[in-house]
Amino acid sequence: MEPEIMAALVAEDIAQTAVVPQGMGINPIFDWSPILGVPLWLFITCGFLFILAAVFVYWIARIRKLNSVRGWKDSMEHAEPTDVQVWIITRTLSLIIDCMKIEDSVISYKDLTKIGMWHHNTRESVIRVGGNPAVVVSEDFDQTRDFISEIVLTDNSDVFNANQDILKKEHEANKDASAVIKTINNYDDYEDHGRKALQLVNPDGLPMRSYNIFSNTRFLKYFPHGCSHMLFGADLTLDAKLIDIRGKEKGFWEKYAFPMIAIVVVLIAIIAAWMVPLGAHP
Repeated sequence: MEPEIMAALVAEDIAQTAVVPQGMGINPIFDWSPILGVPLWLFITCGFLFILAAVFVYWIARIRKLNSVRGWKDSMEHAEPTDVQVWIITRTLSLIIDCMKIEDSVISYKDLTKIGMWHHNTRESVIRVGGNPAVVVSEDFDQTRDFISEIVLTDNSDVFNANQDILKKEHEANKDASAVIKTINNYDDYEDHGRKALQLVNPDGLPMRSYNIFSNTRFLKYFPHGCSHMLFGADLTLDAKLIDIRGKEKGFWEKYAFPMIAIVVVLIAIIAAWMVPLGAHP
């Protein structure tokens, strides 16, 4: 047999063996065309692709719900030793997580154009999220928020107000008790008689349910509002300007006079060197 014919036969056998191994075959049912001549294997492939796309869309939607706490990761990555992670509750009850600086127990933005500032006076208001310490603030108050204390006080105040008749009967023999067992409607009532009443009713300490949801509306009912972190920041900013801590803004000549003089000197040197070549004598 001629060499050319032998090579063609060998190549043809190898190609067929690579495509369909011996003893194997494609099930003819996948070539069945039920609609418009489109084979069944194409419908199956499109079905798998649709399921894959649906899974991707589902998880992307789930991940987007975590955008409100994405600041937790960002603040962890950009935090410096003097920084603290801050969870901010806005007046619209949205949540913002930011990385701020803390100096002399005052928390403030790194961007000096944002004048919001908060006092941080107690370690009890520090929370831990994912092992990272953080503080919670809101736009209505100048101090960091202590959620545990707020939940305990609001919850016990609600229970105290709802059981006035029962409590008065239980302590009707105690004249001191009858003077303080009155509803707690606001912070002034709490300072006037509410604190004493809660101590009287709960001498061993205020109880707290194992599961409770914090409500900013309940908190505003019993605690003073009208304070503003913006006002606090504006006061500190005004004081800083009065004593010139940050210094005045530099003017145009203060910023660019020295570079302009340097450029002029360099130009004079270049022109002089061009007009009087090196080694020339008058």
